Amino acid sequence: MASDSFQYRVLFEYKRERGDDISLQTGDLLTVQKATLMAVPGLDYQDGDERSPRGWLHGTNERTKETGDFPGTFVEYIGLRIGPPAAKSWPRPVPPIPGGPHTDMGAQPPGAAAASGCEISALDIPSSSVIAAELILQL
Repeated sequence: MASDSFQYRVLFEYKRERGDDISLQTGDLLTVQKATLMAVPGLDYQDGDERSPRGWLHGTNERTKETGDFPGTFVEYIGLRIGPPAAKSWPRPVPPIPGGPHTDMGAQPPGAAAASGCEISALDIPSSSVIAAELILQL
């Protein structure tokens, strides 16, 4: 569940010092499970403590996908973890090989045909645009 983890942004670079540590670069996003935060030795966790982390935290670096320990004083709380984006409702087509034969690109999101250089039928253009184009052609 998304509300069971917190996200932090790295403020200061950190180089791994021990085998369980993860290296951090300024700007990295880190995810820490609430259960992990509650289990930090010596930290009597209370709701809201995630906003001012102390000691060592255990989490995942979203850039490198490494999981390990890092100093809580090197990060700032940015909020609850937001889950991964929803899957697209259409498959992303593979572009044609440059100079190769053109193939059917399959299902496309609205407007993708125009961006890919494919022809546009009059059915794809709003009627107000067609009327405007006809007026311009009459001038």
